[in-house]
Amino acid sequence: MRGKQFLDALYRRWLEIKKPVQGTFSGVDESGYYYLVEPDSQRRVFVSHPRRLGYYASGVAARVDKLATEYGVADLELFPDDQVVDVGAHSGEFGLWVERFGANYFALEPDPVAYGALERNFPNGQLRNLAAGAEDGSLEFFLNTSTGDSSLVNKSAKSIRTAVSPLDSLVAEAFPKGTIAVLKVEAEGYEPEVLLGAQKTLGRTRIVTVDAGEERLGESTAPQCLNFLYRVGFELDFVYLKRGIFRLRNQSLK
Repeated sequence: MRGKQFLDALYRRWLEIKKPVQGTFSGVDESGYYYLVEPDSQRRVFVSHPRRLGYYASGVAARVDKLATEYGVADLELFPDDQVVDVGAHSGEFGLWVERFGANYFALEPDPVAYGALERNFPNGQLRNLAAGAEDGSLEFFLNTSTGDSSLVNKSAKSIRTAVSPLDSLVAEAFPKGTIAVLKVEAEGYEPEVLLGAQKTLGRTRIVTVDAGEERLGESTAPQCLNFLYRVGFELDFVYLKRGIFRLRNQSLK
């Protein structure tokens, strides 16, 4: 067993340091961020780590379509005045779906390297380099940038301190008025705390899509998240079981 774990660790380390094959990316900027160029729009799409280029093997559009399906938003149509909040944005892939409609996008990402890619993808966007939680403070944040698994609850070899604020105060600043069309939450096991600090925001949110998979020390956060959302007036209408993603609608904002 130890031998297998050692070999697995070596393999993961190799994935971290190996250079991507030419042709799997379009270029590298002056800070070392790899990017692809969409053929039609010529838009650059940056990734947080070269390991993540593999997600784009079939192209940017295919990657965005896949995420839209997983998060249960592929059947939705947004409008330019709609407001979307992305908690745990990483490099902003969900934002690429929002961008298709020209809607307003507000994103949070505490991982500084992933945030660098997010900034490059949305240089004029409303972005914050911090975590959402139940209350204001500062917490240890464990880094797993290449896999997109940086977390406030799952420990790793590297960590930093990150600021934490309730989503209610952050959204009130970014979108002081109006309905939130979609709130996407992917907090690597910290989803219950995110929702606890978002009760005012939820009251004006039409759709919540939350990744509540087995990412809190190996346990799913679905029971806590779903029970909380049921209590504040949401109803489940989509499940992507493979990842443990749940979409719910606000029954008072149909």
